[in-house]
Amino acid sequence: MEFTLSFGLSLLKACIILFVVMDPPGSIPVFIAVTRGMREVERLRELNHAVIVATILLLLFAFIGTFILAILGISLNSFMIAGGLLLLLISFDLLRGENRTGIISESGAGVGAVPIGTPMLAGPGAITAVMVIVQSSGAAVVLFAIFSAVLGTRLFLGQSLRLYVLMGKVGSEVLSRVVGILVAAIAIEYMGTGIRGMYSLAVP
Repeated sequence: MEFTLSFGLSLLKACIILFVVMDPPGSIPVFIAVTRGMREVERLRELNHAVIVATILLLLFAFIGTFILAILGISLNSFMIAGGLLLLLISFDLLRGENRTGIISESGAGVGAVPIGTPMLAGPGAITAVMVIVQSSGAAVVLFAIFSAVLGTRLFLGQSLRLYVLMGKVGSEVLSRVVGILVAAIAIEYMGTGIRGMYSLAVP
């Protein structure tokens, strides 16, 4: 494939869009909150799980996302509502500092996949973005965008390990409560967007 200026701009635009939608800097406080009390090697393992899960989901939905949703009879609006509900339940655990919903395990294991890998990184916004990019710019562009965004995400979240050490146990507990409010707000936005989308489709 010949590399032209327009193709290069398409690559750059796609990378920026996906990176902004995934918002890895904004996921740093959430990652610290859900991995508090874990050893460094455990937090690193969960970080790697999050990146792997996000990559697989984005690749999957980029190429067969429309087909999967159509087969299951699921609209993207329903997907956003479900993701918002999941985040809302997680925010309750963060706010209370307890584990009543069972989504975040007592040991913290699995938080890399949920909620960091999905729906924080590979959430409805990122999934929609890759589906739009592959249809408008092609497979090469979306592949480059996904792997570039994932690499940037890995670098940003990797810094959260140092931040956790600086904050200590008490600081991370306080941050957990604050992040719980932010996650709840994100959840409401997801659910509201999905509900508005379903309502707009229902109204002729």
